[in-house]
Amino acid sequence: MIDTIEHRIMLGDEQAFELLYRRYFVRLCAFANKFLNDPYSAEEVVQEIFLKLWENRATLRSDGSGKSLLFQGVHNKSLNLLAHQKVVNRYSEMIRTVYAQPEEFDVHDSLMAKELNLRIQTIVNDLAPECKKIFMMSRAEGKKHHEIAEELSISIKTVETQINRALKKFRLELSDYMVVLSTILFFNI
Repeated sequence: MIDTIEHRIMLGDEQAFELLYRRYFVRLCAFANKFLNDPYSAEEVVQEIFLKLWENRATLRSDGSGKSLLFQGVHNKSLNLLAHQKVVNRYSEMIRTVYAQPEEFDVHDSLMAKELNLRIQTIVNDLAPECKKIFMMSRAEGKKHHEIAEELSISIKTVETQINRALKKFRLELSDYMVVLSTILFFNI
């Protein structure tokens, strides 16, 4: 049997893993950044892929395919992150439009928008304090995830988790308003 770096990692060799990490980390970050155009997110993606590789090392093949596995994982994770971010951005834009500009609609739409505005304020106020702070920094102040993480001395992953929790609560609480939101946005464009 050939003693490949993948085989050594399968056996739990941390030095082999560190060697693989050092060998490909910078290239993988550059690769992810081509998709994400955000060095902080690219680094997070690469770190997640390496973590996943280590956690699943027992299923790793020892045929020298580690490099392609890493690049494929980073590619897939980057595309998934982009798709997720599109959904988050679209939903956030709908909330921001209704939340910030209810006076631009006709009387009926304005009343619905005011009712929705109150519901949104209630949801925001009901968020856990840390979640509320992070969500408002992101949505109201327009800060990027890495900026929030640096300012609050927390990880980017924590920021993403808190924002996702807030958006999940919005989706649950506002599901009956989605048709209204879509209609308002459609006619507001």
